This record gives sequence, structure tokens and C-alpha cells, in this order.
Amino acid sequence: MFRTMPFSLLAVSLLFLSGCSLFQPDERPLSGTIEAEEVPIVAEAAGLVQSVKVGEGDVVHSGSVLAEIDKRNYEAAVNEAEAAKAQAQAKLDEAKAGSRNPSIQKGIALVQQADATIVLQEVRAKQAQAALAQSKDQVAQVEMQWEGAKRTLAFQENRLKEAVALFQRGAIAKKEYEAAQEAVNQAQTQANQLAAQLEAARSRYDSVQQDIAAALAQKGTAEAQRKGAVADLELLKEGSTSHSIRALLAAVQQADARLDQAKWQMEKTVIKAPADGILLRSSVVEGEVAKQGATLFTMMKTDHLKLKVYIPEAELARVKIGEKVEIRVDAYPDEVFAGQIQTIADKAEFTPKNVQTPDERTKLVFAVTIRITEGLDKLRPGMPADVRFLAEGEAR
Repeated sequence: MFRTMPFSLLAVSLLFLSGCSLFQPDERPLSGTIEAEEVPIVAEAAGLVQSVKVGEGDVVHSGSVLAEIDKRNYEAAVNEAEAAKAQAQAKLDEAKAGSRNPSIQKGIALVQQADATIVLQEVRAKQAQAALAQSKDQVAQVEMQWEGAKRTLAFQENRLKEAVALFQRGAIAKKEYEAAQEAVNQAQTQANQLAAQLEAARSRYDSVQQDIAAALAQKGTAEAQRKGAVADLELLKEGSTSHSIRALLAAVQQADARLDQAKWQMEKTVIKAPADGILLRSSVVEGEVAKQGATLFTMMKTDHLKLKVYIPEAELARVKIGEKVEIRVDAYPDEVFAGQIQTIADKAEFTPKNVQTPDERTKLVFAVTIRITEGLDKLRPGMPADVRFLAEGEAR
């Protein structure tokens, strides 16, 4: 009996060990840095800033008023344009009163409508040209800042390499090594933010170019319509109206365009939030004279926080677009925030140096972008975060 006991113990031990192997091993969370889309809010009208209604850190909603510029000069311009239009219209009405032919009146209206459209599109094109120049300057400025951030990142990465070597030799304390790591993380965050700003600035530049092309195309269409309307009107009004009507039509059309432009300028004295978000920076104070094209505020879209992590190639099959994940940050150690996988890179890349350990930097990984769906009022860009992918069937 006693001789069979060791074999029984061995069998139990093997069964216990094999049972342990059936458990899912602890998953090590993947790490990344929270990013956000920053939106500059630019002054489209110059003037004295009468009031600033928000401060840094405030939550704003789309269309809410952020600041107001003194509109008295713009109101005067609108009143002047309205008076000029009324005067031109009165002269035209007086000249047209001599003709009672309904067909002629209709022909005049068509020409007037075409003229108004042409001038309006010319104004749109000129405004877009001015915006294009400002957008080009902004792209150049952000490009310069981004290049500087990349140089800073490269410098910090070199310092980290030196710190790693010194730390391994015991030449520096762990605190100095960790400080070098944090400097690299901060430099990477700054470079990522500027890259996002550069992409947004280039997108705005392309959008303005499209606006110019659209305005010129609509102007060409209106010119063709006007040509046909003038030809028809000439046949109708021979011997019935004075040649001065054409000049009066042009005067009314010009007055309409000036009035539209004056009203548009006055509307821009009220600075509004373009979307829901959080105000990150305020660059204006009450009593300051704002210049046209100056950035007054910078806001972060609250529904656009994202996080990028890198998953090893061997584990790619366990993540899918649309699946939920758990997110933890050091600032809220007892809270778990939800996220959803938004994109998975099509191509593999080598592990970024600031994400994984030195032993894993040569592994192939895939970038996974996660849209954060909870904690948008607490989480902030630049926060380091850990991500855990939920197992199949696991509910949060």
C-alpha cells in the first residue's frame, strides 16, 4: 500500500498542473497616450473685443457664444449699404416706370438676377482668396512647429538611450532614467498633436481651394445666363426703354453685393463654437483689439478622444473593429473607462521605441486606434493609458 502512494501523489500533481494550464494566462495590458483633435477658432472680423464669455477648461457647445467684437462700425456699414441699395432701386424703378410691357419687366429681372449672382460669386471668390492666404500661412507655421517637435523628440530619444546605458551600469538613479522616459513621452505627445494640427490645417487649405473653384464655376454659369438674358431683353426693349436701365441694373446689383458683404462681416463679430468641446487655450482678453485671422481660442472636441496601441502580430486575430475595450489611467486608478476599436492598421510595423520594452522593439506589431466612449469629461490628451481587450463573450 505504501509503495503505491508516490504514484498516486504523482498522478494528482500531474492532474493539478494540467488543470492549471487550462486557465487563460494573465493578459498584459497594452499602453499608449490619449490624443485629441484640436480646433483653432479664428477671428474673421477685426475690432475691439467687448466681452469674453468663456475661460480655459470650460465646456462649450456648438453655436454657443465665446466672445463678442464691437459691431458698431459694422452696423454703420450695413446701414450705409442699405441706403445705397434703396437709392439705386428707386432710380431703377423710376426708369422702368415708363415701360408697362410685362415681358420687358421679366427680362430686366432676369438680367438683374444674373448680375447679382455674378457679383456675389466674385465676392465669395475674393473672400476665399483672402482665407487661402491665411490658411497657407497657418500651414507653414504649424509645419515649422512640427519640425521643431520632431527634432526635440529625436533629441530626447538620444538622451533616453544614454540614460538606459548609464542606468544599466548603475551610473544614474532610477529616477533620472524615468525622467528621461517621461521626456520622450511628452515630446512624442507634442509631435503627435502638432501632426494632427498640421493635417487639419492642410485640410482647411484644400477646402478653401475648393470654395474658390466652386465660386468661379458658379460665376461662369451666371455670366452665361446673363448673356442670354441680355440678348432676350435687347429684343424686347428696343424702342421701349432707355439704355440707361442697364447702368441702373448694374448699380442695384452692386448695392446688393455690398449689403450682403456688410451683413456677413457683422455676423462674424460674434465668435461662436464650431462644435461641442472643451476650451483648451484662450488667447484673447476683453479690451484687446483682435486682428482678422488671429487665433482667439483653441478647443478640443469632446467626442474625438482616441488612443493608439500596438498589438503583436501573433495576437492580431483576437481583436476586431467595433469590439469594446477597458481603459485605465494613473489619474483615476480605481476607475475603468470604455473604448471601442475604431481602426486596425493594414500593414505591420516595428514596435515604436516609446511604447514597448527594449527586448520587444524588433517585433512586428499592428497599430490599433481606439475611440474613447466613456470618461470624456475626465480624460485629457497626453495622459498615458493602459488598454485591456475583452475576451470573447466577456461583457463590461
